[in-house]
Amino acid sequence: MTPLARTALLLAWLASACASVPGTDRPVPLDAGYAARELGAGKPSDRCGPEFISDHLPRSVVSLMGPLLDGSFRPVCARHDACYELREQTQAWCDNRMHTEMRDICNANRSETSTGAALCRMRARLYFNMVDNAYGAYSYHGKAGGEIASVEIMDAPRGELEVCVTAENTTPLLQEYIVELSSSDGRRIARAPGAGERNIRAGETATLCLGTAASSYWNQKRIAHPVTIRLLADDPDSLAMANDIVVVTERALNLPDAAPD
Repeated sequence: MTPLARTALLLAWLASACASVPGTDRPVPLDAGYAARELGAGKPSDRCGPEFISDHLPRSVVSLMGPLLDGSFRPVCARHDACYELREQTQAWCDNRMHTEMRDICNANRSETSTGAALCRMRARLYFNMVDNAYGAYSYHGKAGGEIASVEIMDAPRGELEVCVTAENTTPLLQEYIVELSSSDGRRIARAPGAGERNIRAGETATLCLGTAASSYWNQKRIAHPVTIRLLADDPDSLAMANDIVVVTERALNLPDAAPD
């Protein structure tokens, strides 16, 4: 069974388990002007489920499962889609509001400790996790970006180098970042994280540390000055599995001379 099919079945199971959830919408209070603009950005077809799932399932399946998957969450999902379309707020703001409104529906007119409410919140968390990632960023649309907020040379074992870089997501959408350390001749010394990318939400920062300790070749004496720190991001307009990483900013860094043996 494909991951897409497993996700659809899990959503169907959770939807059926939550069939008795009261259909009481609990929208978060908003500025009237913003609420009107968001309403105008919505479409009648807006519903629960990322577009990449709906677009890859047969129409007959979508029409059959759609109402079950939407349940009492459809108005929340419709506002979330419109929030992405309007793009006056960050992706994280849209996602967090969606999760809050879904949880409020789950807890409406029932005990928060009940099994039904717990299953409903599980479903709400799953919906949140489906958008709070690069797929959500792809739906939100935008450009890769970010800044190197700070660079700190750390204490390291004799002859080694460790640098900690604080990356800041200055874009309105979630970004997947990589930090690379390269010598002056362009050879890569290290990268962080060691595999994959680090997700940083809009307006947030994360510190990634990298250096020579894990390398069998590189040490401080072999590094030609200055080194280059590069912040790379996954292109949010691409869902390619490879070759969609772009450099968003870089900084030259002079290192202290290596200690003599």
